[in-house]
Amino acid sequence: MTHLEAGDRIDAVQPARVTSPVTGLTSAEVAERVAGGKINDVPVRSSRSLAEIVRANVFTRFNAIIGVLWVIMLAVAPIQDSLFGFVILANTGIGIVQEWRAKKTLDSLAVIGEVRPTVRRDGTAAEIATSQIVLDDLIEIGPGDKAVVDGVCVEADGLEIDESLLTGEADPVVKQPGDRIMSGSFVVAGGGSFQATRVGREAYAAQLAEEASRFTLVHSELRSGISTILKYVTWMMIPTAIGLIISQLVVKDNELKDSIARTVGGIVPMVPEGLVLLTSVAFAIGVIRLGRKQCLVQELPAIEGLARVDTVCLDKTGTLTEGGMDVTELRVLGDGDEAYLRRVLGELGSADPARTPR
Repeated sequence: MTHLEAGDRIDAVQPARVTSPVTGLTSAEVAERVAGGKINDVPVRSSRSLAEIVRANVFTRFNAIIGVLWVIMLAVAPIQDSLFGFVILANTGIGIVQEWRAKKTLDSLAVIGEVRPTVRRDGTAAEIATSQIVLDDLIEIGPGDKAVVDGVCVEADGLEIDESLLTGEADPVVKQPGDRIMSGSFVVAGGGSFQATRVGREAYAAQLAEEASRFTLVHSELRSGISTILKYVTWMMIPTAIGLIISQLVVKDNELKDSIARTVGGIVPMVPEGLVLLTSVAFAIGVIRLGRKQCLVQELPAIEGLARVDTVCLDKTGTLTEGGMDVTELRVLGDGDEAYLRRVLGELGSADPARTPR
């Protein structure tokens, strides 16, 4: 099972007509492709930036409530009366540190390593940087070499390629001229050459690496529940604070600063600080335990999501899949009617109880 989105596929590759299997592209053809943007540019990482991580962990409802009360207390009372505010630093720090570590790991995630492939141009083979490869380049490969772009095999001498990183299939695949070669695979035996047909962001491994590094916000019922509690607490705090400040100023005739400090001290216990902090600590402990098992957690609430999993779907190679199959391509043999076949498949799909809304 591949890792592309449902409906995506690698189209049948067509060798370019201008490339000679002996000489490769000429300098003029390379320059033309560079000018046309047909180069193997590096895909943009889609994981969150440090600023986004900090913003997501700092600007929360809990931090807003405690932060305002903390600032007020620092302004009217000694610092020892403001120690409750340090829970913000602990809670925020746990989230930022963990997500920053996950970001660094994701940004370094790539199926294609830093290699210098051998490319044949103007009849001469030379090593170049991966980013200098252009569409239709003729790339030579041998044992241990990685395919850095998608292409079609042009020459093969006992060529066997391992595609396990991409498809999960452990057995090497024998390649013949005209066969497809996917980026991210590597040669285990033999040698040959292939012509680049997909470069840059269109390459299979580039799409796979970008999809794996994409950040997806995790829904957490715990955090949603805590946020709801804090929302109601905020509504209750306003009339409570007004009542307390009037009581301190009018009834007890205290000074303004002392009245404010006592009011803040009276409403801070309404905020479930311990619940918020212990939730983050519990998530952090789960991240550490998963890390010991070589598991990467992008966001702390993912621990909660994992705890709610009751079924995990795997294929025969151990690759994580979904509880179903997706049709990505239909090839008609002989004189079959493609429209009729699509209609039949559509009826079969609609009759599947797992796909039919209840």
